[in-house]
Amino acid sequence: MKRLHLAVGLLAAMAGSGLQAQVLLEANVPFEFRMGEVNFPAGDYEFKCSGHLLAVHQERGDRSTAMSLTLPVSRMKAPEAGVVEFKRYGDTYFLAKIWSPNSPDGAALPKTPLEKELARAAPPIRTEAILIQTK
Repeated sequence: MKRLHLAVGLLAAMAGSGLQAQVLLEANVPFEFRMGEVNFPAGDYEFKCSGHLLAVHQERGDRSTAMSLTLPVSRMKAPEAGVVEFKRYGDTYFLAKIWSPNSPDGAALPKTPLEKELARAAPPIRTEAILIQTK
């Protein structure tokens, strides 16, 4: 019975997080990048944040899609436009954070085992930030 209550509580929490503002952003990413186990080619993408869930969808080409749970992050100054941040290790880019326009709150993706392995070998060379448009 306790498991049933726990499952109902988790579902209610997830449903409640879906009531938060949904943000739909688009960006042209000029390089190949990884999100979780998915490798995306350069191109135009939609980024949809809803609660603690991020969905990335390629607008053209092979129409790749991936979803991931995110962690909340915040910063002192809210960006005027949405921002997508990437971490680069050698020639490999990883989607790292999404920042909504006019909000100090954002979403961070947890590091994958591959990213952790590359980070142990060397710190990220740089973080790429791409300004994005709100749809």
